[in-house]
Amino acid sequence: MDLLLPLVIFVASILCFFIFSSRINNGLGVRTPEAAGSWPIIGHLHLLAGSKVTHRLLGSMADKFGPVFTLKLGVHRVLVVSNSEMAKECLTTNDRVFASRPKALASELMGYNYANFGFAPYGP
Repeated sequence: MDLLLPLVIFVASILCFFIFSSRINNGLGVRTPEAAGSWPIIGHLHLLAGSKVTHRLLGSMADKFGPVFTLKLGVHRVLVVSNSEMAKECLTTNDRVFASRPKALASELMGYNYANFGFAPYGP
């Protein structure tokens, strides 16, 4: 009887987690396709190290996955845009979204708390 209450609370919390997480993920919409063959730590870097030139490799991947797809370079996800209309929309209409740099501890330490122009995120 002493273990019944914690067990019920545990099962109820797991059920609530699955119910609310499925509602949150359904609201995000369609995700961009990701290229297959990603390794756990290095991502798709093994594909880029082949004998094929990088722009030709990305072009063949664009033929396979479409004009917009994602790759994993290490543990970071990278968006690849190979269509001129999509690139124009990314660089003109949504330029503020793509203008910032990722915040990293190394950038903060080497850039004097993001004061260096090369490491600074977008903003004042």
